[in-house]
Amino acid sequence: MNTDKTPPFNTNPKFEAALLHPKYILTWAGMGFLYLCKFLPYSLLIKMGHTLGALFNIISPQRKEIATINLKTCFPDMKEDEIDELVKNNLRNLGVGIFEMALAWWSSEARIRGLLKSFKNKTLLDDLDQNQGVLVLLKHTTHIELDVRLLCLDFELGGMYKPQSNRVISHLMIKARNNYALGCVNNRQAKQAMNWMQNGSNFMYAADQDYGSKVSKFIPFYGIKAATVSFPEILSKLGIKIIIADVARNGGGFDIELHEINPYAQEDSVLKEMNDCYEKVISQSPEEYLWMHRRFKTNSEGQKSIYPRWKSRERRRERRRERA
Repeated sequence: MNTDKTPPFNTNPKFEAALLHPKYILTWAGMGFLYLCKFLPYSLLIKMGHTLGALFNIISPQRKEIATINLKTCFPDMKEDEIDELVKNNLRNLGVGIFEMALAWWSSEARIRGLLKSFKNKTLLDDLDQNQGVLVLLKHTTHIELDVRLLCLDFELGGMYKPQSNRVISHLMIKARNNYALGCVNNRQAKQAMNWMQNGSNFMYAADQDYGSKVSKFIPFYGIKAATVSFPEILSKLGIKIIIADVARNGGGFDIELHEINPYAQEDSVLKEMNDCYEKVISQSPEEYLWMHRRFKTNSEGQKSIYPRWKSRERRRERRRERA
């Protein structure tokens, strides 16, 4: 039984002199530009995002290749030219997502509320036992920052974040999310999140990426055995309700639809239903999904990775491990 009754809280990051290091000059300039973008019409931000996405198509061949591999793996019947067009559209959505981040972090509640076109099955979060927490599962969309902000408009929701390697971006992200989410923890504080949910708080979590074999089970995802984080199954065993929030673009705004996952019945039942639901909502608007993540990087049988080795990325990670 959980005896920790600590209410949800946010830990605000402290501004450190290291954030003013000259190596962050371009980061601060970019973030300043993004902040100013919050004042622009949303229609203009979409056009700017499409232009940025076209640039990604040229300057980020590794991400493009990963997205192509993922799409071919998940949609084996899709033709080559259809895959190519979907990748281009996906990168355009990624470009838009950069500017949507500015809206999510710094725009007024009134402007964010104006982007919400519809909210189906909202009663799944309205009609809750105050003593029962809920896990609200998100999918990694190109507009995930806005997804979080939209869901926090009418509900008190906590969330988990992964500290970014760029300390300036990490500082601004945490500070911004703390303004609208309640109970923010990093990806090493899952126990704290579990305690809050057991005490009746609601928590957002994206369970659709590969977090490694130590915290996962291999559950089919688009017909492929994929490392699927077992966190939702553990919580369902404890009586926590599991809901998937599908946030999808609708012209100049967004629609939200909630889907409830059946409570734990037998081993893997929650994870199988969760992945099935993820497949369904992702397939409805695949151009908005974050295909650049290596969803199948961990395998259960020691096969060779389906992704090419990204040497510069590996060198950066090695340097971070040495500094840790």
